[in-house]
Amino acid sequence: QVLLPPLIILTGNYNFFNALTIVLAFSLLDEEHVGRWLGRPKKRQGSAWPPSLGSVLATLLELSTYGLLLYWTVQYFGLEINWDKKLLDSKVAFTFHEFTTWLRTVTLPLVGVAFLSLFWEILVATPPCACVRGCFWKLWATLQWAIMATATVSLFAVSLVRDPSCRSPPPFTYIDHESNGKLWPGIHQLFGAVERFQVVNSYGLFRRPPRVGGRPEVVLEGSYDGHSWTEIEFMYKPGNVSAAPAVVAPHQPRLDWQLWFAALGHHPPSPWFSALVLRLLQGQRDVIRLVQVDESRYPFSARPPTFLRAQLYKYWFTGPSEGSPGPAPWWRRQHVQEFFPAVSLGPPQLESLLSQHGLK
Repeated sequence: QVLLPPLIILTGNYNFFNALTIVLAFSLLDEEHVGRWLGRPKKRQGSAWPPSLGSVLATLLELSTYGLLLYWTVQYFGLEINWDKKLLDSKVAFTFHEFTTWLRTVTLPLVGVAFLSLFWEILVATPPCACVRGCFWKLWATLQWAIMATATVSLFAVSLVRDPSCRSPPPFTYIDHESNGKLWPGIHQLFGAVERFQVVNSYGLFRRPPRVGGRPEVVLEGSYDGHSWTEIEFMYKPGNVSAAPAVVAPHQPRLDWQLWFAALGHHPPSPWFSALVLRLLQGQRDVIRLVQVDESRYPFSARPPTFLRAQLYKYWFTGPSEGSPGPAPWWRRQHVQEFFPAVSLGPPQLESLLSQHGLK
């Protein structure tokens, strides 16, 4: 988990949440892993030869596990080396039905193994409570152990439940609906009691990456007469097809980011988008600076536009063979549909949209 975010940073234009993930992941490292960084001497362990039977069996078990994982990966994902093209080819060698059947078979047993592992860790943490001197401190240590153990078991339990009303359901039994229904009812009741606090959630920035067939983007357009329209270019998001993608990390351009999410949604524009249009029509400088810090790049810096509308496009990177005379464009795009109708400050259409969302 510590190495994954840097790889994402190197291969994608992501922002500060990768740094946050790295910080959180460091807290999961064992002291033995970071002892050298902290300047602590490494404990010397006596090397016995020949090794004990237990260590030999543990090593064989570990090697067997790695071997089975490698074998199953090759078998079920059809890994083959294409020596002619010097590529590693792969294809899924199982059906969707086989996959769901396998999930249904292993989900609940894995939950049981996880519970046993957790209880073992709790039991291992029990003896130190009795090693503390003094009755009061023993009682205090036992109380701390009981609170932490209860909280840990409770969090683990509620993280298994899938609630259909939850917008971002917890991760594990969500992958198999039937297994979710077979969980002990008390776990469902516990989840219902704490669900409003959102103490558990699915892991991952994009657990289900959107399959959109191109990058959807909202393009704002302004006009003084309602006939001749000028695109409003943002500092970071794709707009002008000749503009290179901006490198923003670790900065988080919230407005550009939210506009991309708005473009992904198959529903009417979010309430905040109507408010954005209103502020741009009013010419509010604070909002304009979210679009363009350099006012010379904002086409309506001298006078706010009379009309604003938004179009939905899909963007793709251009390939080497798509060049044209002159500077090669970075993007090609295709118009999809109107995203937001043309509005102005006079007619009641914009006022009606704002009132619907409680913004007026």
